[in-house]
Amino acid sequence: SIKNFLPNPDNLIDMDKSTLRTIESVQKKEIIGIFGDYDVDGATSTALLGNYFSELDLNYEIYIPDRKNEGYGPSIKGFKQLIEKKVKLIFTVDCGTLSFDAIDYAKNNGVDVIVLDHHQSEIKLPSAYSIINPNRLDDRSNLQYLCAAGVSFMFLVSLNRALRLNKWFEKFNPR
Repeated sequence: SIKNFLPNPDNLIDMDKSTLRTIESVQKKEIIGIFGDYDVDGATSTALLGNYFSELDLNYEIYIPDRKNEGYGPSIKGFKQLIEKKVKLIFTVDCGTLSFDAIDYAKNNGVDVIVLDHHQSEIKLPSAYSIINPNRLDDRSNLQYLCAAGVSFMFLVSLNRALRLNKWFEKFNPR
């Protein structure tokens, strides 16, 4: 089966931490935000998370910036719109590894940010709750070939496994 060929998602830095924070969000029924990039990788990553969250019957909001007016990556404007919708956890997909100002804005407003990205990083990283990126300089997963959709998929594998181990599907499965 395909699961026998998948790498262990927990080999990525911050995977465990991100999974636990998401489970907390699921249990508290928090509204989750997905800030996606506007290209194919970002749209695919956004769709992966959105479809999975829909299957779990979670409340979530998607924000994809306007390429011409907002440029690339997380912005205070985009995060502000998500926060106004009572989002308590924001995922950035295919962006966010170097988004210092927007992530500081979210943090200062009591919102955690989990970055799911694959772009090159620098030594200094933003103060996100967690940053899952195989191209972090301190990551030793050997998964640098993953695009953001691959990183997002690996995160969902980890989350699904943790929810299953916590018997969440037996207790709360909406289906």
